[in-house]
Amino acid sequence: MIEFRQDRPRWEQVADVIRERIAAGVYRPGSRVPSENDLMQEFGIARMTAHKVMRALREEGTIYTVRGLGSFVSQPSDAKPPEDETSSK
Repeated sequence: MIEFRQDRPRWEQVADVIRERIAAGVYRPGSRVPSENDLMQEFGIARMTAHKVMRALREEGTIYTVRGLGSFVSQPSDAKPPEDETSSK
């Protein structure tokens, strides 16, 4: 468990930890991130706090959720799909 600062909401601090883990490669694009229950156990937070973490990460596009499967790291935004060779130049 981390030691929470008193001057920032806990959900923001936990979201920062998840972002840092994604940036460090702990959670790679397409891999599953911890569930709300996992966050509750690891960080000692309430379900509503864990829900806010997941919602914030989803809204900013860091993760996406598939009903019945879990939440996963999104592909980096700077990754572009390959261009079709038949497209006009």
